[in-house]
Formats: sequence, structure tokens, C-alpha cells
Amino acid sequence: MIDLRGVPHHSTGHQTVYDWDVVLSCPSCGYGELRVYSHDCWAQPWDEEWDMEWSAQLPPDTLAVLREAAATCPDSSVAGCGCPVHLSLRATASAGAKFRIDTAPRSTLADDRPNATVTVTDGVPAFRYS
Repeated sequence: MIDLRGVPHHSTGHQTVYDWDVVLSCPSCGYGELRVYSHDCWAQPWDEEWDMEWSAQLPPDTLAVLREAAATCPDSSVAGCGCPVHLSLRATASAGAKFRIDTAPRSTLADDRPNATVTVTDGVPAFRYS
């Protein structure tokens, strides 16, 4: 978990916005994915989309770099963590090209999603996009 804000729609405490950034991984193929989700129900649904979701692929070597750098975080599952790893990933997860997946035909997802890479400077990872 990289970032989490708000409470899901239709849940007690929901106040317009719910979004998150997360890294997923597949143990079978070794690839990972940066997934970014945004819900904002401030406007009427016919005026503005409420839910949008984007994705970038993380090749196995990139995922390995990310895992190694994230190992310095005291608790990588806590989205609100204020460690340098989380602060950097939060700042760079939404910057750059990602493929919008909530409106795409499923057949195009594997080919159209950009690859994200991870660079590490002084032990702190950051997402980069190609």
C-alpha cells in the first residue's frame, strides 16, 4: 500500500473522495503492477465520472528493486507511513504515464500499459515511466 485517502463510497464516513495507490505482484509470472484508483462523487455522475483507475506494469527486475528498497520501511502495508520510502513513492506514483484501465477493453491491457521503472537514490525508491 502506497497511499490511501478517504472512506469507500456507501460506507459510513464517506465524504466525497476515496482514492488509493497500490503495488500488486503475481507470483506466477513475476510481474507487478502499479494501480491508481480515484473516486470523487462531488459532482453528479452525468457531469463528471466518479471512478477512474490507471495502471502501469512493473517488470520482474523493477519489482525486485522496489521490494529491496521498500524493505527499509518500518511497515510497508501502512499507507499513512511517513518514512522516506512511502513519501517518495507517494510523490511519484501519480506522476507519469499510466494507462486508464476502467474504460479499456480487457484485450488491450497487456499491450497498452506502459512500464514503470524504479530508481533508487540514497536508498529511497521513486517511480519512473517509459
